[in-house]
Amino acid sequence: MNKIQKRNFLLYVIGRMVSLVGSGIQMVAMPLFILDLTGSGTKMGLFAMISMIPALIIAPFAGVLGDRYNRKNIMVSMDYVRGIIILFLAYMTYIGKINLIVLFITQVLISILDSFFGAATSAMLPDLVSKSDLMKANSVTESISSASMIMGPVLGGVIYGLFGMQWVFILNGISFILSAFSEMFIKYRKTSTLTAEINAKIIFNDLKESMSYIFNNYVLKNLILMAIFLNLLFNPMFAVLFPYTFREVIGFSPQQYGLLEMMWTLGILVGNILLAVFFSKRESKKLFRNGIYGMVFLNLLIAVVLLPRFLSKFNSIWSIFLVVGALLMLMGITNAFINTPISVYFQRIIPNENRSKIFSALGVIFQAATPLGMLVIGMIVDRVEVHWIFLAISLLIILDVIVFSKKIEQMDFTPSLETK
Repeated sequence: MNKIQKRNFLLYVIGRMVSLVGSGIQMVAMPLFILDLTGSGTKMGLFAMISMIPALIIAPFAGVLGDRYNRKNIMVSMDYVRGIIILFLAYMTYIGKINLIVLFITQVLISILDSFFGAATSAMLPDLVSKSDLMKANSVTESISSASMIMGPVLGGVIYGLFGMQWVFILNGISFILSAFSEMFIKYRKTSTLTAEINAKIIFNDLKESMSYIFNNYVLKNLILMAIFLNLLFNPMFAVLFPYTFREVIGFSPQQYGLLEMMWTLGILVGNILLAVFFSKRESKKLFRNGIYGMVFLNLLIAVVLLPRFLSKFNSIWSIFLVVGALLMLMGITNAFINTPISVYFQRIIPNENRSKIFSALGVIFQAATPLGMLVIGMIVDRVEVHWIFLAISLLIILDVIVFSKKIEQMDFTPSLETK
């Protein structure tokens, strides 16, 4: 990287780091807050679903805008507005007017803003560094993001447990505003040749072009089919099943729950450091394949550990905590080996002028089934013992990987467009 690239990349990373610390604080505290308000897994699942649906609807349009407008300006604006909304939640908590309706409405707004921010951010990184530095830049970005998310959950559990939700909102709101301030100093010029003109026909044609590009690529097409089913099961497990199990079934404190979230992100950090230092030149397909198989095995181990027969063998809640924490950390490492090679592949093959809209379309397709999974699992946890749900999810994930194992071996992660 030259001097300007290093400066821009540093500001980009600092902005992400500050906002992610705040988001990590709120990410841990929010499900605990909803559980403490309602005691209902169904309502927690409903909140998780509401958090995702607006993003899935808006993301394709956000991607179109991200290719036609200045990505830096979108990032800065979205951070400022999100900060103001979250500080409003802090005020509502202070005056005692916070409730599920207020949380649901503001979460819809934040989810929409997240879509515009995410489309601009993911597409902007390849403009800040050279293609030869992309793997290292992604690993550094993910490592620093993971470090921020390690701090966030620990602080979230402590702050929520000691000071309540008001201070969680205050810190997260301030973090977004500080992030926007940092991003303002990035030297960035819009490089896409697309005009800023927007109408229904342009949006439709751009979305059609994105879908055509995705489904004519053999790797993308098969990744999507596998990921839809995996995300239907895996994401709701983290968003709904883990918080409910750790808080309501095992009885972990907010601080312990925050530490467990930290172990997951610590694993992602370690995984990305390993990728940057030791595996940056390794074949992406092998990294991805090993990550998938490792994730499946560790997920099954967690399901077995949470069976009552095994839980009863632990002599204290801290011994359960240590075992689950170690497994979550290892799962985080496998997550890095899955996501980083895929991200690099996308960034290398997708042209700059189409990057935002295709990234957004991919995000929507990958996550399309997740809201349904969140709602269904949220309803089930109020009616079925959680260890059976964990076991069923683990077996279904194994089945999905078995079905797609041959496809994984046939995938070519070299940066070319295949139309098999």
